[in-house]
Amino acid sequence: MNTTGFSQFMRKYSTAHVYPEKSPGLPVHYTQETPFEGAAEVWVSSLEEVSSWLSHPLYAELIQPDEPRFIRQDGAVEVAIVREQALFRREPDQHETGLVKVFALCQRREGLERLEFHQRLGDAAERLVSVDALRQRLVALTVSHRIADPYPEGMPPPSIDAAAELWFASRAEMRAFFADPAFAAWSRTAEVPLLHEGRARAIVTCVHVVHDEYSFQPTLMQPQPFRWTD
Repeated sequence: MNTTGFSQFMRKYSTAHVYPEKSPGLPVHYTQETPFEGAAEVWVSSLEEVSSWLSHPLYAELIQPDEPRFIRQDGAVEVAIVREQALFRREPDQHETGLVKVFALCQRREGLERLEFHQRLGDAAERLVSVDALRQRLVALTVSHRIADPYPEGMPPPSIDAAAELWFASRAEMRAFFADPAFAAWSRTAEVPLLHEGRARAIVTCVHVVHDEYSFQPTLMQPQPFRWTD
């Protein structure tokens, strides 16, 4: 964020860090067997800005040389360009740092057309937040839909088609949410039929907001210590 020429495109930037141990209480069709240690999320104003952002000379000069210090360079990192469908947010200006965020990384079931998948996934998420018992435990719910190919030059498409993002105040709230029979009933009829082999890859993270010009959260212009909370 201190590299202004590069960071000028970044409307918001947050990091989500996987808990050191596997999180109990997830449904059986959410596998935590993934190579991911976390997720970095960057908001830009338009699709056209993605190429301008990554092709900026300061990226090659200052940012990319820093990445091997903490990001694998063997192709294990996946980059998804998505459009975000915000379905529920308990407070418009909620403080996000320290919240628990579950990413359910979804691939569409074989034979399901792309547009149908995205429409049905969005509809399913709307039905989820219409269930009072489940909505009361959620802090927010978003579905991020991967844009259609082709991707910007030099950026291979990821293996996911969408990410359902469920926010909770704590992992205890997360466990209670997934243990509710209402979630199992919803998932069986609305979610599982859309997923490749009926499964999603899940990562359970603690969120750390670095910059957010849309809220009252401060920009952190110097490195801040990260701590997992529960």
